[in-house]
Amino acid sequence: MKNLALILFILISLNLKSQTIATNKLQELSKEWKFQTGDDADYSKPGFNDVGWKTIIADKYWETQGFTDYDGIAWYRVQVVIPSSLKTNNELRKTLKLFLGRIDDSDETYFNGIKIGGINSYDAERSYIIPLDLIQWDKKNQIAVRVNDIGGNGGMYGGILSIGNVQLSDIAFLTTNDKLSEFKSPDTKFDKTLLFKFKVPVEKMEGTIYVKVYDAVSKNVLFKNEDHIVVGSKTDSVYRISVQLKEPATCKIDYLFTSDELADTLKYSTLFSYKPTPRTDEHVEYPVIKQTVSGKVMAFDLENIQFGGYLNERLNANLTQRLLNIDETGILECYYSRPGKQTWIGEYTGKYLHAASRVWRSTQNAQLKTQMDRIVDILIGCQNEDGYLGTYLPANYWTDWDVWAHKYNMLGLLSYYAVTGYRPALKTSIKMGDLLCNTFGEVQGQLNIINSSGHVGMASTSVLEPMTLLYQYTGDKKYLDFCKYILKAYEFENGPKIISTLTTIGKVDKTANAKAYEMMSNLIGIVKLYQLTEDEKLLKAATVAWNDIATNKLYITGTSSEHERFKEDNHFPAENENSMGEGCVTTTWIQFSQALYNLTGEAKIMDEIEKSIFNHLFAAENPETGCVSYYTALQGKKPYRCDIDSHCCLASIPRGIAAIPELALTKNADNGFNINLYSTGKIKDKIFAKDGKEVAIDCTIESKFPDAGEATIKLNPETKAQFLLALRVPAWCKNYTANVDGKNFKGIPGKYLNIDQMWNKNSIIKVSFNLNDQILDGGKSYPGYIALKVGPQVLAIDQSLNPKIINLDKLSFDSPKPLLASKKLLPKSWIGSQIYTSKAFYDGKPVEVKMVPFADAGQTGGEIRVWIKKKNQ
Repeated sequence: MKNLALILFILISLNLKSQTIATNKLQELSKEWKFQTGDDADYSKPGFNDVGWKTIIADKYWETQGFTDYDGIAWYRVQVVIPSSLKTNNELRKTLKLFLGRIDDSDETYFNGIKIGGINSYDAERSYIIPLDLIQWDKKNQIAVRVNDIGGNGGMYGGILSIGNVQLSDIAFLTTNDKLSEFKSPDTKFDKTLLFKFKVPVEKMEGTIYVKVYDAVSKNVLFKNEDHIVVGSKTDSVYRISVQLKEPATCKIDYLFTSDELADTLKYSTLFSYKPTPRTDEHVEYPVIKQTVSGKVMAFDLENIQFGGYLNERLNANLTQRLLNIDETGILECYYSRPGKQTWIGEYTGKYLHAASRVWRSTQNAQLKTQMDRIVDILIGCQNEDGYLGTYLPANYWTDWDVWAHKYNMLGLLSYYAVTGYRPALKTSIKMGDLLCNTFGEVQGQLNIINSSGHVGMASTSVLEPMTLLYQYTGDKKYLDFCKYILKAYEFENGPKIISTLTTIGKVDKTANAKAYEMMSNLIGIVKLYQLTEDEKLLKAATVAWNDIATNKLYITGTSSEHERFKEDNHFPAENENSMGEGCVTTTWIQFSQALYNLTGEAKIMDEIEKSIFNHLFAAENPETGCVSYYTALQGKKPYRCDIDSHCCLASIPRGIAAIPELALTKNADNGFNINLYSTGKIKDKIFAKDGKEVAIDCTIESKFPDAGEATIKLNPETKAQFLLALRVPAWCKNYTANVDGKNFKGIPGKYLNIDQMWNKNSIIKVSFNLNDQILDGGKSYPGYIALKVGPQVLAIDQSLNPKIINLDKLSFDSPKPLLASKKLLPKSWIGSQIYTSKAFYDGKPVEVKMVPFADAGQTGGEIRVWIKKKNQ
């Protein structure tokens, strides 16, 4: 059976190769194109005079050709004579294909003045269809490409630019709406449906469909079929098949369609059925290696914490609207049907597991556990024998985002192992770690890790974080040696120089290429490696970077980056067109801050974490739908999206929200615990008393925050004991007072109020503080504008809540004071209870406006504004 299937596929491949040679005529385009920065609609027209334009090579970034540091719109133009020999009478070939390689970041492509395509993705290959009636045969035709580069390298790059005959994959593709079927009992029949989707109109196409079902683990063929079919594009064509399997198994189904009329093959693979792997409660042997430098604080066991109020609403929305609604096929098919649709798509599964593991530990949600187990089993089943668990075909291993995918798969599987003890997850991570150690290094035959990814190698070197964890989980020194190799690679001639730049120049915007997400991903690993090695230069680099970001690079909402990069100090443009506040940057900033907070326990770090959580993190995930915005501007509509295509932040934001229970309340490594975020909640766990002994505590927090600065803390240790209760006094508050059993303690903003005393059962602490309304100046990015802040929350005007204000840009403020109003002013389905009113001016006339926290604004699709003009500006 196996041999027969193999012979069949070899014969098909040979037949297709001969078709390709016979039918796929190709004409290469000139590499020299006309080039002009700036934008004008006339640049697309055939008759436009581009004689004065510069000449540029169209398969290299424009930065390498004299246009250094240019970000924005530019046009490419070239003329091409298309010979009539490419014309054909084949009914399926009523078009030609234009191939332009890759374009960074987005493009609009015109042929003889007519737009024929456009893609917004910096690493997608551009392949567009030219209808034959647009072509002037044996005469000059004009190709014009409008490119918009949002940052970093820009322009057309990579690939052989050409025009040629279309292939099957240019006309149609295969897909299915079938869901993964779980075996409920033996002897199960499955009905599966394959859909033919057409990119161009095709009335009739004949061909042969080959189907193979096999065990995904053993590779044994369980079913195969071959049919001659006719499909068309007037409606989506459907091919149905019924399969009877007797033995439960996790199976894969491969579809392959060929046609005598066109070269190429349509292929589609998907999981057919799923057999759950039994779980047993296993002991998590972690850490095998303890940190040389222990952290000052640590998280409580997540299952011992509960939340209420606003935080609970947001945590629950992250679970029910986002994680439980994950597109399982979308995040997994890149592994069982390689290659993935995007070069970086392999990150989704690991990111999901990183978030879901912690959320399940916190909630014990059974549906999430079942989903998480299934995803883990499928991911593990996709690992190659040599340990490879990426989404590329062998010819492209280690060329772009391959190490990045392994990084997140290790991080996700190790997170899952940490909460379940499921040893196959650890073993899979070990195989990945071994493969990386064997692949990259300085021994002859090994690859340079800097050359395996973009952003000066920072994407691949960010694997540092999970490699430190793998060393701690296993005790195998080769993983620590690999971490030290990464440090050395930083300083290679073509390396990012992260440590040396930060410890000398001390500016993140001057480090490597200033790519914020990848740099902070490395900095998290640097902090963790410091705790293993006590290498002071690592701590210095991380601390310098954190201080620079917190002081000079953060928007008022606790995020950073414009067009995904750190910019000069106090540069904070906040429109949608600025692509500011990438969701991955927000989450990674919180994670980087968490790593340093766990190490140092400093209140100033928690101040920044709180700012990010209550503003930009929550703002990036719609609590009603679970959809996520890639960039979340302060001015305009929040562009929420639920699809994973070109949207890495869909997987990152849930990870940031999942970290909140680890941050809201923390226990000290030597004495007592900290209350960091004043949310309603409860802890029932153990802490260290001052004498070093563990004592069980039951602590309940009843809070009106963030509506008001009031909280009542009921502290009930199992026995009378002395320990530290550290209450964070937010830097933004005033008049902080804690009353402990009738005794008042005053807090200093930006510090912890440390109450170290003998605690009796049923002790009560009443906390009060002024939320301290603030008016924030627009600075150099928004001169003449102000924003309002209450407590940690920046406010926004949502046009949907102010329907009489048609143009938000005509609003102005004169000494505004926001007043908390009744929740009844909010729509019934609105997530969040806060709404404020304030006096303002609309087109110069007095009005009252409704404002909500920026984190909640825009959830119903309304236009929003954070920065409002000062009156008379």
